[in-house]
Amino acid sequence: MSPEEMLKSFPKQLEWEKLDIDRSLYHTITFCGMGGSGIVGDIARSWLEHKGCKVITSSHRGYGLPNYISGEEHLVVCISYSGNTEETLSNFAEAQKRGASIISISSGGKLEELSEKSGVLHLKVPKGFAPRYALGYMLSKVLAVLGIEKEELEDARENIEKNYEEIKKKGEEIAEKLYGYIPIIYATPLTEVAAFRWKTQINENSKTQAYFATLPEMHHNEVVGLDNAEIRSKCAFVVMFDPKDHDRVRRRVDLTIRLLKDLGIVPIAIGGDGNSYLARLLHLIHVGDWASYYLAGKYGFEPLPVKVIDWIKSELSKG
Repeated sequence: MSPEEMLKSFPKQLEWEKLDIDRSLYHTITFCGMGGSGIVGDIARSWLEHKGCKVITSSHRGYGLPNYISGEEHLVVCISYSGNTEETLSNFAEAQKRGASIISISSGGKLEELSEKSGVLHLKVPKGFAPRYALGYMLSKVLAVLGIEKEELEDARENIEKNYEEIKKKGEEIAEKLYGYIPIIYATPLTEVAAFRWKTQINENSKTQAYFATLPEMHHNEVVGLDNAEIRSKCAFVVMFDPKDHDRVRRRVDLTIRLLKDLGIVPIAIGGDGNSYLARLLHLIHVGDWASYYLAGKYGFEPLPVKVIDWIKSELSKG
């Protein structure tokens, strides 16, 4: 399947099923994953916080687990599309050692094997995708576990489907503006996960560097870097926002755009469209997916290969 075909399948990947758990049973929920699988936990965590979830949630990238996880009142959700990500497998083993509750998600691999042997609930997604192109499949499973209503997920899917040509066109237009520059993405707390997704998609698909910073923190450091005209001239700026952002954050968005314009920069200002936070977030993410795809084409790269990642994995497999 080509990258374009995988991208087009995204809305169809958003399939609802009833898998909800009683979140009140847990003191914490920790999402473990790396790369294209790790972003799933970021989106789920952001969605839970926006819904007013009282359970402490976090995304964990790396080996082991945070020290506070100990006992079945802590839920660890291990997400690895391949099922063979060594960091996530180490999370699984550590969660077992500490007696935590575990749910796993993969298309197979060692994670599925270990889950079946241990009696851990394993949710399987279809094979045949690069992990970053299987976002919808993995996210649907996680949100189903967390109790998303069918109507909310279907609305998010329909929002993308009905606006698909507009999303693709917007992505292509943004790729034109990013070409030849280092993309710098400024986000708000509600769009931070989308900014991170844009960064990583540009890294992997477009084979180029990209960076992001988040308001209001960036107003205490990042903005001073704009004084360097020689460096800022090499960058293209994106400013993301959501209509439900804190009033003072929205004020900071306006100030950031004004600051950039005063410096002679015309930033790409963008917010997601949709009835719900999830719908807007996924709309914004998918615009970035297409932008990274078109940007890859402009640079003459095939989006799928990630040779340097494969080399690192090969070297690590040697011990």
